Amino acid sequence: MIHRKSAINLGAVLLMACICASNADAVLIHRYSFNDGTAKDSVGKIDGKLKGAASIAAGKLVLKNEDKNSDDPQLSYLEFSDAILPKSGSVTIMAWFTTSDVGNFARILDIGDKDGSNGQAFIYFTPRNADDQSRASITATDAASKTFQDNDRLDDGKPHMIAMVIDGNAKKLHVFIDGKEPKPAEDLGDNTLDKVRQVNNWLGRSSFDADPGLSGSIDEFRVYDNALTADEAAAAFKSGPDSLDTATTAPTTSPTTDK
Repeated sequence: MIHRKSAINLGAVLLMACICASNADAVLIHRYSFNDGTAKDSVGKIDGKLKGAASIAAGKLVLKNEDKNSDDPQLSYLEFSDAILPKSGSVTIMAWFTTSDVGNFARILDIGDKDGSNGQAFIYFTPRNADDQSRASITATDAASKTFQDNDRLDDGKPHMIAMVIDGNAKKLHVFIDGKEPKPAEDLGDNTLDKVRQVNNWLGRSSFDADPGLSGSIDEFRVYDNALTADEAAAAFKSGPDSLDTATTAPTTSPTTDK
């Protein structure tokens, strides 16, 4: 009887641990505010490197890529020195940006791999696609198999915040724009975070060579190690790019990420 009770108690403890883990708060693991004139990671250890004519001015990453596609050797973009997403599970990718009349499929962010001139196993966000809408997308393989959500185009010359949430527990893709979720979440299916191959980690450049480079500015870029809730996304938008919620402050070291 004692052993049975012990087993029951142990099971209860393990169940509670699983529940707590599945509902863990999202913690900020990488932050690029550009306020010090660099692309330094002020929270983690993965700094960004400016490519081409990319610059930092007035606390923003500035990219000018008129008439340049993503395979142009003179392209302006930011490349991270290593993979920045967790290996698996959940993640929230957040960016504040301003763009105006960009080309179709110019990227705010693109993290993934390539097969020849085409992207593979990626996550991306574009403020404008061929249907004049913004798009958040993730795929375990190629573009034809992607999970995505389209919303209003965001290259209107106004500042916007995007929060792209991959919820590994619920297997959902949430997209928050300026603190609001305009559409219901999409089912991830097989397009989960562990399938993304973090070979290329870019802001302003696409893994598809024919896509244009981004022209515009990025005020701040963040990565959280779990799925932000709707309330947390709204609070982040309200606080703005230069303010942090102490509830989502990072640990002293970053979790291991894939290369």
